[in-house]
Amino acid sequence: MVFNVDKCKVMHIGKNNSKHNYTMNGQTLQKTSEEKDVGILISDTMKPSQQCSAAANKANQVLGQIFKAFHFRDRNIFLKLYKQYVRVHMEFAVSSWRPWTQQDKDKLENVQRKAVRIISGLQGSTYEEKLEELGLQTLEARRERSDMIQTYKIIHGLDDVDKSLWFEQVAETSERLTRQSADILNLKPKTQN
Repeated sequence: MVFNVDKCKVMHIGKNNSKHNYTMNGQTLQKTSEEKDVGILISDTMKPSQQCSAAANKANQVLGQIFKAFHFRDRNIFLKLYKQYVRVHMEFAVSSWRPWTQQDKDKLENVQRKAVRIISGLQGSTYEEKLEELGLQTLEARRERSDMIQTYKIIHGLDDVDKSLWFEQVAETSERLTRQSADILNLKPKTQN
């Protein structure tokens, strides 16, 4: 495969990186501190803050368009629009850029707070009560559930990932714990023959 030197860049990661210059076909490669790959912003700090901001901004834009287009905000219709057109921007490939700072988490959660405030006719007085009334979860709870499902799949061989690279099985793990975790996640445990 022939590489286009003009499109190749170097990203130096880590504080102790010596940041050498790299060349290809006699040309020095450009340095970058941020790059987009498959729709995800990756920075040299490896922090997801830029991606969180971009996702929240895009979701806010779409939410604003829906807000302007629909003056009567029926709960069922607005909820479907929110799930299909807004929330997807905040959850696209989130397992690879999952926010860990409270500031980044709040940035995303504020979009959902805004969407919930827009819906008319809700009885709850707090954000959590309104979510429960709508049958929604916080975005953080959705991310945690997604992580638990992925963990379950890896541990039980449902994904092609070597579990010994990520997990160490403790001797106290029992079939009862496996059933409990499956019940929590609404999954069926892998049957053993």
